[in-house]
Amino acid sequence: MKPVMTNLTSVRVVVLGSKHVGKTALIVRFLTQRYIGEYRSNIDWLYKHSVTCDDSVTEVEILDISRWSDDFLPTDGVQWADACVVIYSICDRKSFVKAHDYLDVIYRTKAPHYTPVVLLGNKRDLELGRQVSFEDGSELSTQYGCDFDEVSAADNYVRVNEAFCSLIRQVRTSQLQQSLVRQRKRSIMTVTKMLSAMFGKHSNKNVRKNTQPSCSL
Repeated sequence: MKPVMTNLTSVRVVVLGSKHVGKTALIVRFLTQRYIGEYRSNIDWLYKHSVTCDDSVTEVEILDISRWSDDFLPTDGVQWADACVVIYSICDRKSFVKAHDYLDVIYRTKAPHYTPVVLLGNKRDLELGRQVSFEDGSELSTQYGCDFDEVSAADNYVRVNEAFCSLIRQVRTSQLQQSLVRQRKRSIMTVTKMLSAMFGKHSNKNVRKNTQPSCSL
């Protein structure tokens, strides 16, 4: 079956994480299926790409925030996004602690609105250097109610692709629900106006009839 274009204009995703955890590598792996290990990390990148998930094509914008120090919390990028990816390295405990900060910023910035979020532990291929257990990541994701997985930009495209596609599905579902709510509200307003017009005319007729002068012979 050929992918079907939808009326969904764009899904905006921001990718957050400490330096050297593999943010750009994961993004490029998702968009191109290729792995490239070395990237400049002193500028932000905005990637625009048509992505096929579940036989549907979606225009995706991915913001890779890389130019700021780890002390910077990018609330503007979070506010801009429809969904968020938080990445840490399983070989770097400090990056995991920082992931906690990013999750906190996301939920404080977006509250009370629902925003799809996935927490990813990258570099699962480097098991010998592991400093963060799978259980640690799972517990943190449970604390914030977000999705979680461990991935490897170097070794595996499938799990990286599924993580990003899961976010796209969630955003599409959310936007569809919002669209249905708007349509329902418009339908209710239309019916209300019709009823108001109908009963309003009848009321006016009654008023005119009752106020006509009368005489008794």
